[in-house]
Amino acid sequence: MSDSKARIFLVARMLGAGVLAAFLLAGCARNADTDARGEVELSDSEQVALELQRSVGLVDDPELLAYVDSIGRRITAQGSRDDVDFRFYILDMPIPNALALPEGQIFISRGVLVLVNSEDELAGILAHEIAHLEEHHADEREGLTAVTSPIRLGTGIAGWATGLIIPDLGDAIVALGESTSGLLLAPYSREQEREADRVGLSLAAAAGYQPAGLVNLLDTMANAEALDPENAHQQSFFDSHPATAERVELTREHGKSLIPAPRPASARDRKGVLTMLQGLVIGEDPGKGFFDKNWFVHPELAFVMAFPPDWEGINTGGFVGAKSPNEETFVMLALVAEGTDPADGAKVASRMLEVDLVADVRRGIVNGLPAAKNQSEITGGEGETEKIELTWIAYDGLIYQIMGVATLERFEAVEELLRKSAHSFRSLTNDEAAQILVTQLHVVAAEQGETIAELAGRVNSPWSTDAIAVVNRKPASATLEAGELIKVGIQRSYAARARVDVSDPVSDRRR
Repeated sequence: MSDSKARIFLVARMLGAGVLAAFLLAGCARNADTDARGEVELSDSEQVALELQRSVGLVDDPELLAYVDSIGRRITAQGSRDDVDFRFYILDMPIPNALALPEGQIFISRGVLVLVNSEDELAGILAHEIAHLEEHHADEREGLTAVTSPIRLGTGIAGWATGLIIPDLGDAIVALGESTSGLLLAPYSREQEREADRVGLSLAAAAGYQPAGLVNLLDTMANAEALDPENAHQQSFFDSHPATAERVELTREHGKSLIPAPRPASARDRKGVLTMLQGLVIGEDPGKGFFDKNWFVHPELAFVMAFPPDWEGINTGGFVGAKSPNEETFVMLALVAEGTDPADGAKVASRMLEVDLVADVRRGIVNGLPAAKNQSEITGGEGETEKIELTWIAYDGLIYQIMGVATLERFEAVEELLRKSAHSFRSLTNDEAAQILVTQLHVVAAEQGETIAELAGRVNSPWSTDAIAVVNRKPASATLEAGELIKVGIQRSYAARARVDVSDPVSDRRR
């Protein structure tokens, strides 16, 4: 994707759900209706899908998505759900996870793809999710509307579907107070999982794939999770798809009883699969912005901003924020609009808060950037009064809004702290950008007799021997053959990152 298109999508995503809906729904809201006012009304599934796309984000790789889609459609062709419009998405999520929504939206994370070693494995997990829809499990599942991305919004889609990047104040405060652990979805029952295993393996086999693929991938996912106990609290595939030793063994035995149809002519071998995965980001993507202590850094939009020390930060697709330890004070940063006049931000906020913030706006300069400021008060649903400090900054054709919020009684005590945070907003320097690192998946050819540890040292991979072994389904003590392709994580400057390294043996694919 071109730099200009990438920036358009990034800005649309940060400008809020209203803008993003217009950007995305042309291609995904097949079941949306229009009310009498001409506004789009989304089904529950479309609302959840849109929230996932907005707050978690999607991997921008049309060729990889087309590959996943082709496998998924080959499998759905073996099923009976002609009433379902299947659509496949790759979530920009580092944790291995997958989910299916009742109207046919199927999501897998890039965290899953990093662990894949064969097309059979990828087909297996897609078939498993498709099977949940074949058996109507997603219809029966409790908690569909409880699906959240790293942000849970207090009043749901309607509460934040506005043109202002920051949702209404109540929603933003609820979001800052909620868990950021990832996807939260009521788990399938054990019987539903067994049924999806059986049906999924049969669908995959009918499409020409080896049924053992799913079991192999489940083994890899379990081993990878065991390697990272510090992140065991994060929502993973097994939280919503409970696995037991008995279930895995039953799945393995059922797979042995199936005879796959002839393998699809377009199916890729391991090298072909690894070619598709080359360059995937591993772990958190710095391009979405990240916290470095109390500093928030956004390399794509090229800015940095400091939040008060020791406050808890949250980074979503809609806004960045931090809350004080007592949860009584908040600072939120977001995009308001495109433009060069910071006072235009006051116009947007005036419409949002239904108060005139333009007439007495105060103009100024923040770190060499045009700025405007104002204050206002709002009354919450329970009658409490909040005071807000608003700062708008124009930078690189975009207008940012920084909102400091405190109770009326506490505002004077924290006013200088809120102002100091807002005035820390500045451009990211080239030297700072060069120090931002990203880890990407690369495929390297082993040398004859090389061990995994020796290979890791040769290519300077930050991964441990055990991690490389798990991701490649190899014993940690394995001796490698010449030319054997091994997946590793390679760390490099984010500014100098590449989707494909021409020195790699599978660099024939260009993205």
